[in-house]
Amino acid sequence: MKPVRKILIVVGLICMVLGVRMIMLANGSPSVVNKKLGIFDGHLQACGEKPNCVSTQADKTSKFYVKSITGDNVMSLWDNLNMMLKDLGLEVISSNQEYIHCTSKSKLFGFIDDVEFLLKADEGEIQMRSESRVGYSDMGVNRKRLEKIRKALLPK
Repeated sequence: MKPVRKILIVVGLICMVLGVRMIMLANGSPSVVNKKLGIFDGHLQACGEKPNCVSTQADKTSKFYVKSITGDNVMSLWDNLNMMLKDLGLEVISSNQEYIHCTSKSKLFGFIDDVEFLLKADEGEIQMRSESRVGYSDMGVNRKRLEKIRKALLPK
């Protein structure tokens, strides 16, 4: 390939990435924290209309539903979850005995997803929610993330 062609391809790719980034920023800053985070009446916030969110608290027949983490020793699972978050590429923003808020940043565009965990010790489960801050579709990233976490925590 001729050097000029290589340069044009690289410049074109950079322009494409920057263009997509500018469009996404115009639709809402990915660094602005979602106001719908946290515990509300003992539950995580419901997903909105966009297919960029999954939650254990969504209706089981909904496209937003994902299974919670359940087990006999949910406190041990909670402790293990806390220890493995950084290894899973999540940055812990806030944490207490029953709630964790993390973020995940995409490598290519730097988009931020909010990831939440709610310990329901009396019910023997950890509820989860993951939602993209900007955009419409997440291409299944949030679902894959929570499934990966659930599988990593549960015995094989």
